[in-house]
Amino acid sequence: MKKYQSRSLFSMATPLASLLTFALLVSDASALPGPPNVILILGDDMGIDSVSAFNARMGLKTPAIDQLASEGMSFMDAHSTSGVCSPTRYSVLTGRYNWRSRLKRGIVGQWERPLIADARQTLPEMFREKGYATAMIGKWHLGWNWPKQGGGFTEKLAEIDFTKAIKGGPNSHGFDYYFGDDVPNWPPYAWRENEHLIGKLTSQMKRGTMVGVSAGPAVADWDFSKVLLEYGRRCAEYVRERKGKQQPFFLYFPMPSPHTPIAPGGKFKGISKITPYADFLVETDWAVGEILKALEDIDQVENTVVIFTCDNGTSPKANFAQLNTANVHLNENWRGWKADAYEGGHRVPFIVRWPGRIKEGTRSEQTISLADIMATCADVIGSKLPANAAEDSVSLLPVLTGKKVEGSLHDLVIHHSISGHFAVRMGKWKLLLCRGSGGWSSPRENEAARKKLPMLQLYDLENDPRETENLHDKYPDRVEKLVNALAKALGEGRTTPGPRQANQGWPNTIPQPLLKKFPQLTAREK
Repeated sequence: MKKYQSRSLFSMATPLASLLTFALLVSDASALPGPPNVILILGDDMGIDSVSAFNARMGLKTPAIDQLASEGMSFMDAHSTSGVCSPTRYSVLTGRYNWRSRLKRGIVGQWERPLIADARQTLPEMFREKGYATAMIGKWHLGWNWPKQGGGFTEKLAEIDFTKAIKGGPNSHGFDYYFGDDVPNWPPYAWRENEHLIGKLTSQMKRGTMVGVSAGPAVADWDFSKVLLEYGRRCAEYVRERKGKQQPFFLYFPMPSPHTPIAPGGKFKGISKITPYADFLVETDWAVGEILKALEDIDQVENTVVIFTCDNGTSPKANFAQLNTANVHLNENWRGWKADAYEGGHRVPFIVRWPGRIKEGTRSEQTISLADIMATCADVIGSKLPANAAEDSVSLLPVLTGKKVEGSLHDLVIHHSISGHFAVRMGKWKLLLCRGSGGWSSPRENEAARKKLPMLQLYDLENDPRETENLHDKYPDRVEKLVNALAKALGEGRTTPGPRQANQGWPNTIPQPLLKKFPQLTAREK
C-alpha cells in the first residue's frame, strides 16, 4: 500500500475551496449532476502551431480540436515540461518535474524499468481514490518490469518471457483498464490488454520498415496504419459503454500521433493530398472528434471535463520544408522544434472544455505547464493532495471558472530539453542555460560551442517571441534572479507551497562553466 504525507494546512484548504467553487457555479447546488467525468487527450509531437484555431497560416484544418477551443478555454502560453515525450508523460501523471526523478536527460529507453516510483501518487490513483473508474488507451512509454525467464525482471530482450504478465505499467499506477501498444515505433509490436500481450510474437520487424521503427519481435502481420484507427474506435467505445452508469470515469488517451511511424490508416491515406504526415495530422483530429461524438451519444457533454494537450513540440520528421511548399506551416510562430529548450520544443496547445462551468471561446495568457493537470483535476473532484505529491502542480480551476486571479499562477515555470538543459520562465523573461537549442534544431550545443556562443540566453518573449535577441549581457540582474529561482526550485524539491521534498539525485546536466559562475546551482543533497 502506498503511503503519502499529509499536506500543510495551506494546501489542505484547496479541496474545500474547490468544492465551494463547484457549488457556486450552479444556481441550485441540490441539482448538481454528480462528479464530472474527466477525459485527458495527449497528442504526441504536436506543437501549438499544429492547431488551425491557433495558427492562421497552418494550411490544414483541425475541426474537432478547433471545436474544443470554441467551446472551452485555451491557454496560449502552455508548456510541456520537457521537449520530448516520456519526461512529459511522467509530469502529466505525477504533477512533478521529471528531472526530480532518475531521468535527467533523454527518454525512457527500450526494455527499461518503470520510471514512476511505486510509492508516488499518480493522477489515476487520485481519481480512483475518489470512486472513479479509470482507463488508459494508448501510449505509455514510462517503462515496465519485463518478466525474466525463470523469474524476476530484466532489461535484456533475450531474457524476456513475453508469455507472462508485464507489470509496472498503467495497471500498477492506478488504471483499472489499459489497452495499448506502448511506444508505437518500438517492439514488441503487439497489442497489450492490461498486463498481457495479445497474440504470439512469431515474427520480427526489421529496422527501417518505416521511419523511426526499431527492429524487434512482432505478431504476424502487424499493421502500423491500424494503430490510431483502433485507438480512436476503442476510446469512443469506452465512453459509450459508460452510458447509464452512475460511477464517474477518468479516461486517459495518450495518442501515438502524429509521432513516427507516420502511418495514416483507412480513408485517411492520401486524404490531405499533401503528404502522409498531413494525412496523419488529419486522422489525429478525427480521433479527438470520435470521443466528442461519443460524449454526445450518451448525453454526457455537460458533465465531462475534456482536456486536450500535447507532450512536446512538433518533430522535424514532419518535414517542415516540404509542408511549407504546400502552404502548410507548422513551424510558424516559434523558434525550434521537438527536443529543444526554445519555445518550439515545448509550447503546446492546451484546451479545457467544461460546458456551463468554463466560458466558451475564452483564452488565457497565464504561463502554465502540463504538470498543472494533476492539481487542477484534484480541485475539480475535491481531492486532497498530500505534501509529497504533485510538487510542481498548480490548479488552473480559478482561471478556468473566471475567478479574478492576481498576478501569475506560477512564480516560475521550468523547461527541460532532451539533453537535460534547463530554461527558466518568469513573466515575459526566459533564461536558457545553454549555448544553443539544447536539442535538435540549429545551433546544437556542439555547433554553438564551436561558434563560441554565450553560455546563457535571455529573451524578452513579450517583445521577441521568436527568441532572436540575446539580452543576457544587458540584464545581468535579471539573469541572477532567474538563476536563483531555479536554484531554489532544485533545492526545495518543489515549486509549490509545502514542506521540502527530496529529488532523486541532483540534476547533473548543468554545464560545469555555469556551475562555476553560479555555485548556487551545485548539488546540495545526497
